[in-house]
Amino acid sequence: MALTTLEQRSGRLPAELTSFVGRREELTEVGRLLERCRLVTLMGPGGVGKTRLAVHAAARARDRMPDGVCFVDLAAVRGPGLLPLAVAAALGLPDQVSGALLDTLASHLADRRMLLVLDTCEHLVDGCAILAEALLRSAPGLRVLATSRQPLDVAGEHTLMVAPLPCAGPAAPTGGVADDAPCDSTRLFADRAAAVVPGWRITDANRDAVAELCHRLDGIPLAIELAAVQLRALSVEETLQRLDSRILRIRGRRTTMSRHQTLRTAIDWSHELCTPGERLLWARLSVFAGDFDLATAEHVCCDADATDGTDHAGDGGLPVAEVFDVLAGLVAKSVVLRVERDGATRYRMLDTLREYGAERLAGLGDAERVRARAYTRFAALVRRAADALATGEQRDWLDWAHREQANLRAQYEFALRDDSADQMTRAALGMGRILALQGLIGEARHWADRLLAERGPGPGPAGTEMLALAAWLAAVQNDLAVSRDLVDRAEERARAAGDTRALGYAHQVRGTIAVYSGHPEEAIGLLTEARRLHEAAGTADVLVPIGEVFLAQACLAAGDVPAALGHSAATVAATGEAGEQWCHSYALCVHGLALLTTGDADGAARDLRAALRVKRDLRDRLGIALALDLLGAAVIADGDGAGGARLLGAAERCRSATGMGLFGPYHGMLRELVTGQARDLLGERGFEAACRDGRALDLDDAVAEALGERPRRPAPAVLNGSAGPSLTPRELQIAELVADGLTNREIADRLVIAKRTADSHVEHILAKLRFSSRSQIAEWFAGRAG
Repeated sequence: MALTTLEQRSGRLPAELTSFVGRREELTEVGRLLERCRLVTLMGPGGVGKTRLAVHAAARARDRMPDGVCFVDLAAVRGPGLLPLAVAAALGLPDQVSGALLDTLASHLADRRMLLVLDTCEHLVDGCAILAEALLRSAPGLRVLATSRQPLDVAGEHTLMVAPLPCAGPAAPTGGVADDAPCDSTRLFADRAAAVVPGWRITDANRDAVAELCHRLDGIPLAIELAAVQLRALSVEETLQRLDSRILRIRGRRTTMSRHQTLRTAIDWSHELCTPGERLLWARLSVFAGDFDLATAEHVCCDADATDGTDHAGDGGLPVAEVFDVLAGLVAKSVVLRVERDGATRYRMLDTLREYGAERLAGLGDAERVRARAYTRFAALVRRAADALATGEQRDWLDWAHREQANLRAQYEFALRDDSADQMTRAALGMGRILALQGLIGEARHWADRLLAERGPGPGPAGTEMLALAAWLAAVQNDLAVSRDLVDRAEERARAAGDTRALGYAHQVRGTIAVYSGHPEEAIGLLTEARRLHEAAGTADVLVPIGEVFLAQACLAAGDVPAALGHSAATVAATGEAGEQWCHSYALCVHGLALLTTGDADGAARDLRAALRVKRDLRDRLGIALALDLLGAAVIADGDGAGGARLLGAAERCRSATGMGLFGPYHGMLRELVTGQARDLLGERGFEAACRDGRALDLDDAVAEALGERPRRPAPAVLNGSAGPSLTPRELQIAELVADGLTNREIADRLVIAKRTADSHVEHILAKLRFSSRSQIAEWFAGRAG
């Protein structure tokens, strides 16, 4: 029971010395469930706030219960035979022998309409289930609200999982600031801290530390409250620094109930309730830093040979066939949480429980073996993913990497300490590609740089390729001096070994550097040679077609627009045929840019919106920034200065978040040109205001606006004849047909044009008028006609 309490009178709701923070949605949901269900169980791990939520929900329900609310604390009840006695004491009934007492309870409650709160049922779950079912059958006006770490499994039971309080997100490994939006966990910390240190409050100076502390404590209310007590002697920053083993070492108040002297006590409590197999699996699951799927848990945590899958479980072991049943037991006890991600079932432990499991695993002397099995599993999957990134499986593997991000980071850390250099390098090559395709260039560099600094590139072709990959990542981030140094080392090794594949990568990196350095003719030569070397080596890698994208960009910068259109169109076709999406969408960006250079703003916008849709699906933030920026240029070129400037502002915010600058000198020149056009259309103040509005958009809103999926504010552009964008005669004709209710196919048939042309015209009308639906076009045209 996670409460600081006054002396309680039997059956009354416990009085509280501290305020209740957050849980508005949960309170509403509990109230709704109690109105239609007779047994509601609040589930969750120790210290998450089940008792506090139950108490406040019961207080809210009291007015609807003519015979009141009775609170029964079961924490100190050590056997099922004592349960009826505890309930009788709470109800104020005399002591009787257990068998007869249950009948007395049923008789007492039979005609009453009341709420019975059974707090802390997990250690007596079977007895609580029997008791609750017997009382509910005998008393139709009774409602039972239970708190437990596992369900009672009684007919008609409705469970509600009590989650930790929301926290601000952590910074990525490459740095960053925690989200400063208010959340319940930081509000709770501030409230408890002010009670310990009068006048204490969250300031700009300590906000990030408070957010990080709450995040590291998993948002668990008990953990946060125990941490706040430390402000008597320490600052928030010092408290954060001293959390070597999370909250496990933080001491509680002397007046707190014995089970909650420390969070360790609460976790020990859960551990004692587990079977030996559950305790073993709990310890082994601690090697997962994030959530995980069943197949991975079975592979990593069973007692089986990693190569042939043969079980070697002896006494006290864990055969692979038993992992699921044991895992289900941990889920039932709220040690492991079941979560849904992308329609798939996954599992996770709160960090505090994971740390406890890791301590137990170390005590078993099995930590290194289990961690090595986890690394072997993930390294093999990373290599499979890297091999499939240039195919139609790319999206599935990127989704997998997104789900496993925390685990992949943890395994990388493990490998930096313990794996052989060659194996580590091969895994790092796959990870670098995966992160690059996710738009996480900064993180990809972070890991590549750490590998080179701490372990070196490793021997053989893999080490040479690692240097080339690190050089390419540096070039893409416009860190050209570092890129040149790395590619020099890579090329020297490649030439000495006669490694054609690595030489192809080296030429590709040098060509990329030349693009970013403003030397397009040099880039064309280098990238053309890189293509020849890749073909000679038979290199089938997702980074090869991106070299073709840079080649098209170099041709564009050199003024050879037909060559740029040809190279980019060929890459669009080749990657489209293979089912690859990342390079495909970048090729669409460059093709759109080439079309924009020819004056075809409409065709450019079509390509760029197609690219943006793919980039959103891939969660490629770097690609989203580029597509937004180029689409902003196309919109401005088409006469919509405000809409284009908003997209430029949104792209600027996105690039800033990814740590990226502009994409080479040609991109810079283009941006200067279109911003000049937008300033001419809007004036300086209008342009800055529109950019500012764009920077204020979050990424989802910016992309949705760019794709015409939602209208932007301010609302629609003025009509023809006024200042602002206007529709062409053909567009006005199509708008009239839309207003008449014709589909795009019917419009195409009526005007004897291709359906794709009709689609393009309608999309253009929506973009010009800043609308998101055909009905808005119809209303606009009707108003214009009137």
